[in-house]
Amino acid sequence: MAPATFDACLALVWQFDGLKQDNAPGEKFATAYGITQMTWDNAVEQGIVEGPIAACTKADCAAILRALYWNTCGCPGMNPGVNLMVFNDAMVCGSGHAARLLQRIVGAAQDGVVGQTTLRLANSYPPGALIDKLKEADETYYASLANADLFLKGWTRREEFMAVQAHLMAGTN
Repeated sequence: MAPATFDACLALVWQFDGLKQDNAPGEKFATAYGITQMTWDNAVEQGIVEGPIAACTKADCAAILRALYWNTCGCPGMNPGVNLMVFNDAMVCGSGHAARLLQRIVGAAQDGVVGQTTLRLANSYPPGALIDKLKEADETYYASLANADLFLKGWTRREEFMAVQAHLMAGTN
């Protein structure tokens, strides 16, 4: 069984988002290690990092991902593998979306906040089945987006990769 720590899950996510891409430094479309300018600005406001995104380090971006995605979605308290799927979903679609999707599947109130009830319900769900349901729900969501024609193949490839890795972490492969 593979570890499901933040560092292990981050390494998997960074196989897709792990480049520093200063495509438009100082503009709203700049990105770095999976962090958009908007997320960077939010993290600066919260005191997680400081300075411009163009000067960021991988460690800065990891701190943002831990605080705003991993911790916000309750991933430290989830079963191995499930936490990877939720973290990946948060990275792609936002923490609120990832939380509500998990809540819908496990039968929790869909308030977008992963609390003790959501964690209890998620952790009582068979991990392999929950991984599969998260993957299926994500793929259905991606296919419904207006820009699916352009990006669906890549999103689906990422989702399939994450599901395989999640099953390895969960020991349900």
